[in-house]
Amino acid sequence: MGMTTPTPDLSTSQRRSSLPWVIAGAAVAAVALVVTLVLTTGDDDSGTPRAAAGTTTAAAGEPDSAYDLSTPEAAAASFAAAAGTGSGETLLDLTCVGHAACASEHAGAELTETQATIRDGVHELADHLKGAEFGQAVDGPEPGTKDVPYRTPVMTGDAYLTFVQSEGDWLFHLPAS
Repeated sequence: MGMTTPTPDLSTSQRRSSLPWVIAGAAVAAVALVVTLVLTTGDDDSGTPRAAAGTTTAAAGEPDSAYDLSTPEAAAASFAAAAGTGSGETLLDLTCVGHAACASEHAGAELTETQATIRDGVHELADHLKGAEFGQAVDGPEPGTKDVPYRTPVMTGDAYLTFVQSEGDWLFHLPAS
């Protein structure tokens, strides 16, 4: 028998190093979709109030399924829960690129691509965040951002989700690279 290289360790290592980029890309894409929807649908003249600051309705027609965006830590748990729904639109609504005001201030030029990545990556993100436990937020890489550390049962160290506050809500944000 010859010597073999431990390729499972290499592939696991490679997956760990690329996973934050996949998550970030998925979140950016989700946010871009929400911004597009907000910009194309215009104001709601029906008199129906929007969700109060700190909460976002999970999906149209589901008023009882609100997500808590009042703190970075609550927003991180809500982001993981939204990913678990399997709805890219729901996830996008919890991201900066999913809100026109936030996206115009914090998002990059590739808004539509970012939104698509978030929508398309919702299932992979849900798998990654399954069983995640979130820690206390710390200052993020950009002014006004907060990083929320998290760990899942399959992780050996912490990773971070970054949030930015916009119009009273803490929204998932992908810092500039």
